[in-house]
Amino acid sequence: MRLSRRELLTAVSVAAVMAALPVAFAQDHAAAGAAPDEAEVARSIELGGLVFPIFDANMKLKNYLFISARMLAGPDKDVWKYREQQHFIRDAIIRASHKVSFNVAGNYKKLDEKLAAAECLKAANAVLGDKDALITMTFTQIASQLTAT
Repeated sequence: MRLSRRELLTAVSVAAVMAALPVAFAQDHAAAGAAPDEAEVARSIELGGLVFPIFDANMKLKNYLFISARMLAGPDKDVWKYREQQHFIRDAIIRASHKVSFNVAGNYKKLDEKLAAAECLKAANAVLGDKDALITMTFTQIASQLTAT
């Protein structure tokens, strides 16, 4: 297979950008540097590789936030049942992120963690059919595509 000059340049550019993003813009947001305890990990669902579009009041795309998160199952809930439904949870979260921009007002590079967690939990619990299935959402990593505002 022979690539044209344009295809080769595009492939190299995309590879360079993808390699630089996690290193250049990743911010660790694990609750003040504290690692979760074993009981929390055992009751949680890990959601890595989420991408939230950020848009203005006119629905014009401004940025993307790349997110990793952990959702904690409620007490006496079957976390394994929820883990089996993880693909549906992920879909519901992505759909919610396309309806509401999860950025801090006036800043397209920062995630409004309270708003995002509330909307994501509401969407996930609706899919699971239990309003108390997942009770908290913690953002473990947040990266912005933008480097300047």
